[in-house]
Amino acid sequence: MDSLLNDVRFAFRTLLKQPAFTAAVVATLALAIGASTAIFSVVEATLLRSLPFRTPERLAFLWGVAGPGRAVRGASVIEVQDWARRTHTLQNIAIYDETSLNLRTTEGADRVQAEMVSASFFPMLGASAQRGRVFTPDQDRVPDAHAVAVISDAMWTTRFARDPQIVGRNVVLNETPFTIIGVMQPWFRGLSFDTDVWFPAMMAHVAGAPTDLTDRGTRWLGAVGRLEDGVSMTTAQADMDRVAGELAAEFPRSNHDRGVQLSSLRTSYLGSTETVFLAVFAAVSLLLLIACANVVGLQLVRASGRRREFALRIAIGADRGRLIQQLTVEGLVIALASAIVGLIVAQYALQALIALSPPGLLPNYATPTIDVVAFAFAFVVAVGCGVVFGLVPAIRSARVSLTESLKEGARGSATSTGGGRRLGAQQFLVVGETAISLLLLVGAGLYVRSLANQLAVSPGFDPQNVLRARFSFPSSYSSEARLQFLDRLQARLTALPSVRAVAFASDMPLAGSTDASFIYIIDANQSVRYYRHAVTPDYFSTLHVRLVAGRTFTPNDRAGMPLVVVINEATARRFWPGQQPVGKTIRLGSDSAPPATIVGVVGDVRQRDLTTALTTSEPDVYLPLAQRASSSIHVAIRADRAPEALVAPVRHELARLDPTISLFGIQTLESLLTRQTASGRFASTVLGVFGIAALLLTGIGLYGVLAFTVALRRREIGIRMALGATNQRVSRVIVSQGLRLVLIGVMAGVVASLLLTRWIASQLYGITAHDPAVFAAVPLTMLGVAALASWLPARRAAQVDPQIALRSE
Repeated sequence: MDSLLNDVRFAFRTLLKQPAFTAAVVATLALAIGASTAIFSVVEATLLRSLPFRTPERLAFLWGVAGPGRAVRGASVIEVQDWARRTHTLQNIAIYDETSLNLRTTEGADRVQAEMVSASFFPMLGASAQRGRVFTPDQDRVPDAHAVAVISDAMWTTRFARDPQIVGRNVVLNETPFTIIGVMQPWFRGLSFDTDVWFPAMMAHVAGAPTDLTDRGTRWLGAVGRLEDGVSMTTAQADMDRVAGELAAEFPRSNHDRGVQLSSLRTSYLGSTETVFLAVFAAVSLLLLIACANVVGLQLVRASGRRREFALRIAIGADRGRLIQQLTVEGLVIALASAIVGLIVAQYALQALIALSPPGLLPNYATPTIDVVAFAFAFVVAVGCGVVFGLVPAIRSARVSLTESLKEGARGSATSTGGGRRLGAQQFLVVGETAISLLLLVGAGLYVRSLANQLAVSPGFDPQNVLRARFSFPSSYSSEARLQFLDRLQARLTALPSVRAVAFASDMPLAGSTDASFIYIIDANQSVRYYRHAVTPDYFSTLHVRLVAGRTFTPNDRAGMPLVVVINEATARRFWPGQQPVGKTIRLGSDSAPPATIVGVVGDVRQRDLTTALTTSEPDVYLPLAQRASSSIHVAIRADRAPEALVAPVRHELARLDPTISLFGIQTLESLLTRQTASGRFASTVLGVFGIAALLLTGIGLYGVLAFTVALRRREIGIRMALGATNQRVSRVIVSQGLRLVLIGVMAGVVASLLLTRWIASQLYGITAHDPAVFAAVPLTMLGVAALASWLPARRAAQVDPQIALRSE
């Protein structure tokens, strides 16, 4: 113990005597540890931290899927009940649907997040009420028979001041009185992690769902299930495929192309961002390796300069193991100091990451913090790094030749630090750094190119200065009353200052809400699944959607008039290639449904995302909102300037018409468009920063090795120049040495990139994981940086005076 404490004190004294070296090493390592700790805290919060439910790894979301492509669709109430009765691999399946409801308050109305669930939902998740009770199986049987609700602890606190008599109180949701029967425990906020109200699935009509819950074709629900112990997700999926096959055989009209898809909770929450987080964590880990390699290189250089010191200590009786211990302790002291500084860096880096993360990138359950786990990670990484860059030079120094080192030291020249020995270890580090840097830069380049392709996609509408919001009509509004309300609201909103246009629709592009059904194409004698969009006549002009042929809707396209539709270009090309579709008729439903005339063709609008090929996407068909009045309304307001300023006036005008209707889902169309590229922007930015940092570190590492080589070979260079070598020839020798190292690293990095970038192939748009442009540009960039890093020490070598170099020897 005494020897260990002595080594610690000696390490501090030695490092303080070389403040520039110590500061450079601590700064390099602290930045790498700080960045890796910040990224680790995000990965831990999103991928490693257990979800707050009973054995969450046994839980799965279930979605109805349709067609050979198994496109995700909703399920009907009776389908979910059939799944639960027929499965052999799931303990239970509960109806689950996220929604939002108008809550009547003394000031008018507010919007609350809600989950519509069946009774088995709460025990399946291991959740119970702290006051009152949750739903019972009896409340899953009869539609509209039990208007009861369970609320969150947060809602009990903020809206009811923790009233001890809360159980039994009434609350009005979507103009329907509900009785509060329970308050959930504080930790439970549902599967959405921000839910305040739960109500029975049999009260579905309150959320605007159809009143007939026995219709198999009325699909909008999801479900959650718990796997039996010992059953894998693959086995459960096969079992549900069997169930879907049985239902298709028994009910061919409604279930002939229907299936069921299972996914774990975490996979459903994260989606494609799981790959992004793992890619970023892999990138920062590689950056940490480069930083450690640089520090090891500096330590090797420093150890070479201390060869005579080590030789003298061994000569007077020091044990070689004792020497290894001292240098290892020195490495650990540097690493722990770097970890302390790195944790400070991590705090700021995490704040920057969260600020950089676009909305929706992090799931609701994830709250990354620099907690005990992050502290432990930082210190484990620091200790590992400390052992490596303390032990490597220690082992090399312990093998020092006593006679040779003392002889070199007696000469008192620059060669005493190595005597022209080959720097194999340092050269290997440069090669490794180059390979890792190239891998990082290739990954960043692929994400940047993919993002550029996404940004080049035309959404089909102009999102600039357009505000989008939603509201829902109470069930007391008839179809005619809804249309009259919209006419009055449009007049009020259009009169607001800076408002240029106002339109209403059943959904908005990229807003995430879709309504799908089937159309019958008479000319093709084919029933096709399509997306329907009910819109007002001003919709296309408000969003600046291009009219290709025919006309858009007019105020005369109302209920009682002939049915008309507008289709997009992709649909026209698909079913009427080389023809004029205007004037053609289709049937909105089966082949016996009333015909609807196509009156116009508009440009393709990216309704669901930016990346799905329009040639394979289901058709988009627009209907007049006056002929299909929806209870859920999206409003689009185009303004002369920043539309966010219109939120308060719009709320005011809506409340003046009906204070029980609440505005929610307020966003600009620009923000919806930006969210489409959120993961690509995040990955491109973070990987780009890491790639540039890795490139700089590699260049610095190469410069350090070559500069040290020049110092070691000073006498040799002097002899060469005395024998007639020109400055240019000396420079070429040094530059070629550096480029040779980097070229080996580039070759290794290209091979690694070809193997590993396939992992992110699913994240890329418009390019392959082996994009030639990226794989050409990155190596050339690295060779350019290597040439610059080599030229600086080469220039110094060319300036060596032969007489001075030889005289010093």
